[in-house]
Amino acid sequence: MKIVCGKASQHLGSKVADEMDIELLKVDYRTFPDGEQYLKLESMPDEEMVVVQSVTSDRDFVNLLLLLDAVNESDVTAVVPYMGYSRQDQRFEVGEPVSIRAIANPISRQVERFITIDIHNPGVSEYFDCDFKSLMAFNQMAEYLELEDPVVVAPDEGAVERARSVASVHGWEYDHLVKTRISGDEVEIKPKNLEVDGREVLIVDDIIATGGTMSQAIGMLVEQGASDVIVSATHPVLAGNALQKLYAAGCTDIICTDTIEKSVSKVSVAPLIADELR
Repeated sequence: MKIVCGKASQHLGSKVADEMDIELLKVDYRTFPDGEQYLKLESMPDEEMVVVQSVTSDRDFVNLLLLLDAVNESDVTAVVPYMGYSRQDQRFEVGEPVSIRAIANPISRQVERFITIDIHNPGVSEYFDCDFKSLMAFNQMAEYLELEDPVVVAPDEGAVERARSVASVHGWEYDHLVKTRISGDEVEIKPKNLEVDGREVLIVDDIIATGGTMSQAIGMLVEQGASDVIVSATHPVLAGNALQKLYAAGCTDIICTDTIEKSVSKVSVAPLIADELR
């Protein structure tokens, strides 16, 4: 088995190779004057190849497809730590595509196995015509956190299991807010009174995208007297001025994984991925 990483997951792919003590193949990346991407593996692929590449943009997606085509004579596992387009998993309005289905088709045709981390809706596995696995990063996040008896809060009922799992590692309390999804990119948090006065609060979620929803939750908890509000999420998309929004709302710390490589990526999922590949 050998590993090759896409441009979006250079550090994470290298960490996975180190964890498994296997070869990381070098790739020559170039961009043509018209913006098209080019790549070339510097050595021939092994019989079994692992391609590590998060999809946070359209260019990342094309980069992934090019890598998969370059190694298509091998037994290929695609490790896509963050799978973009996964939140558009249904038609919210007439005329819309099911985006994750459109993205899944060309990937799953080229691989035997697809591995991702904390995908937004595990039910999207039906769109992948290959072995599909979404790994949970709960334990990695929980082991990293060192807080004094906080209240762990999920931003909606769908994230309650995540909050419960993190809280159970330390014996902390947990609760949830009520979030309503209005469309693929618009949500609303309804007010809810929680017992947080004078206490640390840890908000846990799978994705921080624009930071709008999380900022609503932070502001609500600060108004209810929380002494500190720490935000934890698996995937730090952090589009635009998301970080500024979170801190302006009253967030005191942000802790995420390296599925997307950002300044707040403090917890590595490399050991989790390596364990699954072994």
